[in-house]
Amino acid sequence: MLKNPSSLAKDTNTRKKDHQWQCLRKGYLNISKYPANFLAYIIVLIVMFASCSTTTPIVSSRELKGHWVGKGDIIVTWCERDQLNFDLYIDSMGGVSGRVGDAKVVGGHLFTVSPLVNTGENKKYIIRATLAGFLVKEEQIARHSVSIRFELANDAMEGEMNTSGTKCGTRDSMYFKVANIILVRVDGK
Repeated sequence: MLKNPSSLAKDTNTRKKDHQWQCLRKGYLNISKYPANFLAYIIVLIVMFASCSTTTPIVSSRELKGHWVGKGDIIVTWCERDQLNFDLYIDSMGGVSGRVGDAKVVGGHLFTVSPLVNTGENKKYIIRATLAGFLVKEEQIARHSVSIRFELANDAMEGEMNTSGTKCGTRDSMYFKVANIILVRVDGK
């Protein structure tokens, strides 16, 4: 006699659940029976969560401390301006203040990028900050936060910038991207 399709689905689901319970009953995850397996699972989970950390705060930034100024090329097509100015101050504890475009940098901090998640761009540092005001005042372009990823090369910061925002949408919601940023130190270390 043929079973109706709904009872076949119930049988398949029941078999899956029975298999899961058999694994537990046999002790594959039994801590007392297989403590080494359980410990290995825990170690793997700890390593996975630790490697998810993309950045580490810089406690001392002596090589980057100072006043940095420069420009970068705006690469979004919906902005009339071609370049964005940068005027940043990095203190000895990794705090960052100053201006990105026309916006004031608030609560900025310098981080190092984890080598475990380096995407091949070879950028060693990242500045993350909140922005107050317009990035481009004459066009009324504002974003909440900024991320500047860079490398120190030839006594200059070279990198790129992304802001908060969406990949698609309107100019009021899409992220703002700047490439070919070069900042030079205007005062001593």
